[in-house]
Amino acid sequence: MRSPMFRLLLPALLAASHLPAQPQTSAAPDSLSITLTDALARLSAREPRLATASALRDVARAARGEALSARRNRLLPVVSAGYGTQRLAQNQFVEIGRRAGIPPVPADQLDPFARVFASPNTRTASLNAAIRPFDGGVASANVDAARAGVQAATLAQSQLRAALETEVVARYADVQLQRRLRDVADSALAQAQRTLAVTRQAVAQGRTPEFEIWRVEADVQALRPARIDADRQLQLADLALRQLLDLPGGTPLRLESPAEPWSDSSATGSGATDSLGFSPLAASSSSATGTAPRTSRLALRELDARTEEAAARHRAAWRALLPVLDVTLSHQRLAYPLRGGNWGGPYYQNTLVGVSLSLPLDLTGATTARIESAAASERLAQAQRRAAERQNELEQTDLALQRHASRAAWQAAVAGAASADKALRVAQARHDVGRASLLELQDARLTWQQAMATRARAARDRTVIEARAARFDRLPLLPLQP
Repeated sequence: MRSPMFRLLLPALLAASHLPAQPQTSAAPDSLSITLTDALARLSAREPRLATASALRDVARAARGEALSARRNRLLPVVSAGYGTQRLAQNQFVEIGRRAGIPPVPADQLDPFARVFASPNTRTASLNAAIRPFDGGVASANVDAARAGVQAATLAQSQLRAALETEVVARYADVQLQRRLRDVADSALAQAQRTLAVTRQAVAQGRTPEFEIWRVEADVQALRPARIDADRQLQLADLALRQLLDLPGGTPLRLESPAEPWSDSSATGSGATDSLGFSPLAASSSSATGTAPRTSRLALRELDARTEEAAARHRAAWRALLPVLDVTLSHQRLAYPLRGGNWGGPYYQNTLVGVSLSLPLDLTGATTARIESAAASERLAQAQRRAAERQNELEQTDLALQRHASRAAWQAAVAGAASADKALRVAQARHDVGRASLLELQDARLTWQQAMATRARAARDRTVIEARAARFDRLPLLPLQP
């Protein structure tokens, strides 16, 4: 028989059974998943080098604004207004009259003309305007130089971002490489430990001499330092990627992008673009074939802008020797009260119009020195532009050769790794049945380690080269070799 307490709790239990399930709080993620596309997107303006380039561009824009303002002064007058008062401590006209024996005239009997000379107080309200219709073209040349400077700074910022994107790809590939090398070291150590177990079993069964255990144990211990070094290299590569992308250091990274994106046949179809931003159709472009240099490369366009800026600075320097025309207009209202506390007037109008033509005379040679310096800067910019044209052609040819070599090296590494894997499997099977010596197995394992490491490095090199090829037009020129 059910107790009374059970009958009381039964409705509550039935109601609770129909309540919706409470959502479970999700645990903190144990790893941070990131693809190569995500890594490129995380390259924000907080990166110090990008922030510096952005600041330089803002400085160039501010200089352009100042140059435009200076040129507008030729078309728009500079207007100013003011009001002032002054008092003579000693009036020369009163002193002249006293010495000449002329009796002083009462202030209320002075005519307006005499008050101008006799009054110690002067009130002046003025409205002034000045304009420079012709300045020899200096302002226009400065505007041209400032605009070219803004263009050059903008192109430099774009090149820096492309270089940082390539660096992100390289560091991402470095982490993938070090993980694969660590996996190879782990696998080699695990194979050696398995061989040790098989050897101990063979010794226990009397099929192998006991000293074989010592040789296998020595082989296992020899592989441990390589495993430790591989883990150290991985930690350094992981830290470099985190620093570049400003990632937290407490959560492990899980790299989702494949280490060999081009190996997927579906990604090599018409118009396909892999995660590196590289389209296979670009293989027939001039950057891959080493034909004539591209004029669309940002580095060359930046040098064109620098050359134009230097030429404009040169024009501004020699135009400083041309005559300058200034026009001024001043409208004044003046009062000459006899008492300082009188602010009411009367006021008299005074309007001045002035036109001046000035010709600078370079007596000290300072302007000539500036002209020579600007001319030298222009010649330097032109020489750098010509050198960059050759450097661009050399880099295109070198990139085409590197892409061809990286593809061939990767294909050879893949074939070598497959052959080494088969050889290791055969050697392991032969050693397990006692038909192969330990030396033969160690040699096969060493060959397999080298082949797998070669494939990993070949994949990393090809990844970086393909990323550079995809951004070649936006990358800065490499430093010239001495």
